[in-house]
Amino acid sequence: MLQLIKDRNFLTYWIGQFVSVVGDHISFIAFPFLVLQLTDSGAMMGLVFAVQGLPRAALMLMGGAVVDRYSPRLVMMVSNIFRFAVIMLMAYLIYVDQVTLEVIFIAALSFGVVDAFFYPASIAIVPALVVKDMLQKANALVHGSIYVGVIIGPAIGGLIIAGEVTTLGHGAGDAATYESNRLGFARAFFIDGLTFLASFLTLLFVRARVLGEDDGSDEPRASMIAEVVEGIKWVWSKPTIRLGFLGIAVIEFFFQAPIFIGLPMLTKVRFLEPTYIYGIIIAAWGAGALIGSVLAGSLKPIPERFLVRIMFSVFIASGAALGLVIVYEPYWWAMLVFFIAGIGDSFVMLNFTTWVQKKTPEKLLGRVMSIFTFMSVGLVPVAAIALGSAFEWNLELTLIIVSGILVVSCLIAALHKDAEYRNDGEEDKLQEQS
Repeated sequence: MLQLIKDRNFLTYWIGQFVSVVGDHISFIAFPFLVLQLTDSGAMMGLVFAVQGLPRAALMLMGGAVVDRYSPRLVMMVSNIFRFAVIMLMAYLIYVDQVTLEVIFIAALSFGVVDAFFYPASIAIVPALVVKDMLQKANALVHGSIYVGVIIGPAIGGLIIAGEVTTLGHGAGDAATYESNRLGFARAFFIDGLTFLASFLTLLFVRARVLGEDDGSDEPRASMIAEVVEGIKWVWSKPTIRLGFLGIAVIEFFFQAPIFIGLPMLTKVRFLEPTYIYGIIIAAWGAGALIGSVLAGSLKPIPERFLVRIMFSVFIASGAALGLVIVYEPYWWAMLVFFIAGIGDSFVMLNFTTWVQKKTPEKLLGRVMSIFTFMSVGLVPVAAIALGSAFEWNLELTLIIVSGILVVSCLIAALHKDAEYRNDGEEDKLQEQS
């Protein structure tokens, strides 16, 4: 990995993305608690996330086609400028005490549209910066910076918003309110806006290879819809990749909403300063994920034949984590179980992401990565609405049920016959026989 650090082009990209990730995870804390303290409603939190997620899901496959037509770098630059403007407006309106729920919905909708293009571009750009032999190490550095952001961003966000912190339970003093945290929310969004600007400026100095430029095809471009369909057909024709994508879709449906909505509600019930406690729990997961990322970049890749089976076996721990924080209340216990889950999550996901990048034809990389991100986050809006209401009905029981669903789903995926990868020749024979 030291070789990549010495590469000025990659280092410039890496620094810009690291700064942006830290800002993202400051807002990661600020956004749900802003909604929660304004409305005191888990269902409303779910609706806001749904408003952000629906356009992201609807446009993400098209976003991948745009990335393939133009360039990941250009798409990321335009996205960062737009997000800078939106988040700075949010910070100003909170500062002057003019923010409303309608403004939050508009900001969430705007971010959802932009994320549909930014997400696939951010994954597709890495193969355009390094050679294939260095791809896993490059992914490890990029993902490692994300997890460092997960560690320090939420903790910084909690401190910025709260001003002062305590880990004592309710009854020790007055609970945090929107008014007591208003200036902290404004500071948090302002800092996040500056990180978007920093990312844009660093991308100005990054050179990225044009993906698929050696394709040699002189055929006229198909329609955007046809290009999206081409990417979907390619993924569907690969049984192990198809299972990995479908399994991840189910898992993320039942995992992200509990993390973004259920866990903040749980800390609000259990602790006097929930933003701080939630922040350090997420930071603990990030610390584990950073270790997993370093291991993935340092060790040999998981053998591709058993990669998907191992991936879903490891994901069982993530599903169990949601139930374990219910049965035992101390915040250090939640930090411990999410720390352990984070190690496994990042290690197997980095291996899987790199493997898919290598297997994908370069001319399809933006579209395939958009399908990957769609499966990861596309169904989250539906989950946010459904589980947000369920959390209001019975928070702890819902988290336990969701934990059980995740464990069983991961077990089924790990035992599926397609979890064992066969080379392209073996897959073609099986498809002919079926």
